Amino acid sequence: MRLIGLANGVKLGVCLLAAVHCSGAMAAGSGRAAVTSTAGVGGTPGDDDRSALEIGLEAILAKDYATAYRLVRNAAEQGEPQAQAALGAMYLAGQGVAADDAEALRWYRRAAEQGNAEAQASLGLMYTQGRGVPRDDGAALKWFRLAADNEDPTAQSGLGLMYLEGRGVEKNENEAVNWLQMAALKGEPMAQYNLAILYLDGRGVGQDDAEAAQWFLSAAEQGNALAQYHLGVSYAEGRGVGQDREEALKWLTSAAEQGLSLAKDYLRVSKNATVEPEDPARRN
Repeated sequence: MRLIGLANGVKLGVCLLAAVHCSGAMAAGSGRAAVTSTAGVGGTPGDDDRSALEIGLEAILAKDYATAYRLVRNAAEQGEPQAQAALGAMYLAGQGVAADDAEALRWYRRAAEQGNAEAQASLGLMYTQGRGVPRDDGAALKWFRLAADNEDPTAQSGLGLMYLEGRGVEKNENEAVNWLQMAALKGEPMAQYNLAILYLDGRGVGQDDAEAAQWFLSAAEQGNALAQYHLGVSYAEGRGVGQDREEALKWLTSAAEQGLSLAKDYLRVSKNATVEPEDPARRN
């Protein structure tokens, strides 16, 4: 099966980059002001117009996890949902603190219960994957719906896959496509990839190689290795795009450099082939 499913495809964590560029208002309508000034946290002159939480989020991006953990933890304990969601992500990834799925779940839940959509989406993913909690599709569906209704693309992608796989809800490919399209249009790469596969196979939508190639391109440009592989094959075979061996080689090589065996196999077979090799993914 070429689709990336809930069990192994969707990465957990909040979008910290978006959080860093917010202007001090906390996510998901928390109604709280910025936590504290930077006084006493080692800020430099000119930093005092930013909150400690904002500096902590920037420290995550700078991979200064010790500073990030200290500042984010302080804000989370003061009840800031954005900080709680970020702290959950740090516990999940083991950034600045030992990895702890149960602790990640606890902080995500505290943020989710305050309406933070990123935390709600992350809770949904943890329930689908059984991380820090027994797998529970009903609970996953609840949190995905709450976050999806708040326009969170990760949740919309997850909800689409729930409908596609019939997990916690009756299987419905048309409904799956609706949610995947919402997420894909917001730039969510897993949704873009899965939507491309549905167009390629004609599941829930009319079969359309050109539309599939466009969605593969969108996901490939964000570094999705499977999308890069399928886009390379599309160029090699002229499927949905004009045949272009240079483009095919570029995208297949990008996928292979990420360790994708399908791309490595395709490149190896095509090296000495007089005809285009069969796409190994079609056998699945």
